[in-house]
Amino acid sequence: MKKIILTGPESSGKTTLAKALSSALNVAWVPEYARQYLTEKNGNYHYDDLRKIAQGQLEMEVRFSTLKSNYLILDTSMLVLKIWSETKYRKADPYILNRLELEKKAIYILCQPDIPWQADPLRESENDREDLFRVYKDYLQANNCTFAIVSGSRKNRFRIATHFIKGNLY
Repeated sequence: MKKIILTGPESSGKTTLAKALSSALNVAWVPEYARQYLTEKNGNYHYDDLRKIAQGQLEMEVRFSTLKSNYLILDTSMLVLKIWSETKYRKADPYILNRLELEKKAIYILCQPDIPWQADPLRESENDREDLFRVYKDYLQANNCTFAIVSGSRKNRFRIATHFIKGNLY
């Protein structure tokens, strides 16, 4: 099953775009497990929780991959967990890094944080979005990942993403 991964800093439009793409392409969309996990913990977490979040995310992917589709849209990925962990703790769990290696064959849609910040009790990096965007972009380039950057209005992001997906999957 081919993965279409939406990635980028917090509040950059990943979930909105994932839902729109899922609907338009009639493809399953896997939501972000971290949101459910952190809500249950009232936003409190530690380094070891990131591995649990990674495992929960992968379990969700397995559940959604049983649907009859050749593609799966992911609202997050091991790349998000790697960058989140390295930014907050200056290290990443080997489990996350090993699973990230398996994602390199996916196609990525990198969401530029050029839209207004949406406050959310689970978000932490309002003032670091541009710096984090560069970290994502540098990783994708350095690892020769197939990716496109989406920016601007919802309509423009959707247009760029669908064109990119069709060019790389169909």
